[in-house]
Amino acid sequence: MGSRSKSISLTGERSSFPRGTALLERPTGAEEFERALRESLRGFRDLCLIKAALELGVFERFERPTTVQALGKELGLKRQILYLFLENLVRLGFLQREGEGYSLSPLGRTFLSHRSPYSQLRRIKHEIGRVLRWLDLPRLLREGAFPHQKASFFSEVIHALAEERLLGGLQETVEVLLGLEGFKQARRCLDLGGGHGLFAIAFTKVREDLEVDVLDLPRVLEETKDYLRRYKAKRVRLLPGDFFRDELGTDYDLVFSAYNPAGKRAELIPKVFRCLKEGGTYVNQQFFPEGDRFFTTEDLDWNLWSFGMRKGLKAYTFEGDLDLKEYLEALERGGFRVRDVLEMRRGDKMIIAQKLLTKGGRPVTP
Repeated sequence: MGSRSKSISLTGERSSFPRGTALLERPTGAEEFERALRESLRGFRDLCLIKAALELGVFERFERPTTVQALGKELGLKRQILYLFLENLVRLGFLQREGEGYSLSPLGRTFLSHRSPYSQLRRIKHEIGRVLRWLDLPRLLREGAFPHQKASFFSEVIHALAEERLLGGLQETVEVLLGLEGFKQARRCLDLGGGHGLFAIAFTKVREDLEVDVLDLPRVLEETKDYLRRYKAKRVRLLPGDFFRDELGTDYDLVFSAYNPAGKRAELIPKVFRCLKEGGTYVNQQFFPEGDRFFTTEDLDWNLWSFGMRKGLKAYTFEGDLDLKEYLEALERGGFRVRDVLEMRRGDKMIIAQKLLTKGGRPVTP
């Protein structure tokens, strides 16, 4: 009668097998290690599938049903490998079998077709480029983060950020603001570091009497013009500038800031105060990592590239950033009353603050 197999710990009680033989003792944690390794390898292979599909133009070619034979002949691909390649894109949910061939699945048509308003193609290419940088990790560990020029970097990355915002973040922000009195009453709004301009455009779509100025670097705003044309934007004006160096204007009813590098810095608060009317509203949406002592690959990825600002250890942070409590206190000292702090879907915070009435140049409680 056979005995049931069982695992024997190398660190536990002494086994009956001779110490030092790996042939007869199964190590503790083998299943956990195997699972982590397999998941990592599968993730890398899936990324390679997507990268290859983009480079071969597969998603474009499957806008209409296409067979393995037709695609293989057109691109000069090996039929058996191509068949397995396409079956794995089916597994990922991007393609579907249709008759004797394949076509884009509903998921693929929504996010992988250049015809879709929710297309994520530019974002995916950007994300793949970021991930492939990890192949150069030994050099980066020796030499430091990969440098980007600030203006050129942001003029490229705003397209990836725009596509990401369309997956729910933009819509959530608009829904929240529609219930905010300071937004409903505003006539002039400043979108601070607004980049792609999608927030500004959306604000003017839901508020037909609202005018929005988008302030960002001149090179970035050249890209913003594409979005203004695409969405036939009205009452959106582009203001070239650098919020670290320049004043922000005056007489705004609402200042909106989302995910920009100065969003957790105390030195920007006086500028925001000066550009708002008395009683005006400041909405600041940012990531504030709170009480997280563990570090992830996202934190490491954040530190593998730079654009002139010294970064913090946690993703989306910079040296000199305040934590949430410190930032709220800085707002109160700077003449604002914090009205609310909302937890958003992605884990970021939306801070809603109001500029206090002033008397003799000093804020007073309204």
